[in-house]
Amino acid sequence: MRTSRLVTFLFALGACTLLCGTGCELGREGDRCNPLLSHDECGDGLHCTQPVDCPENYCCPLVMTPDDKNPYCQPGCNGGQASICAAGGDADCPDDSPASAPGDAGGG
Repeated sequence: MRTSRLVTFLFALGACTLLCGTGCELGREGDRCNPLLSHDECGDGLHCTQPVDCPENYCCPLVMTPDDKNPYCQPGCNGGQASICAAGGDADCPDDSPASAPGDAGGG
């Protein structure tokens, strides 16, 4: 009886390991991450960082090259800058005020 329980337990443990995996997948480029964790949750060659004018943090290469095309690792992070500007944040927002509209020199 005791052997039967042990075999059942080991079988269940093995099945769970196969179904659940043996570990966590690290973050890929462009995945959101948390820089305040005690460990870097991004994969090899990536670092949890906040791109310029971006409200969130993403797994991005430590050194960006022209070949890095992931929009979440670029300045403004794929619309994040627009979100900051719409919320009244301090991103490098374009000045859309009527006084600075092209062709408006103030003459009548």
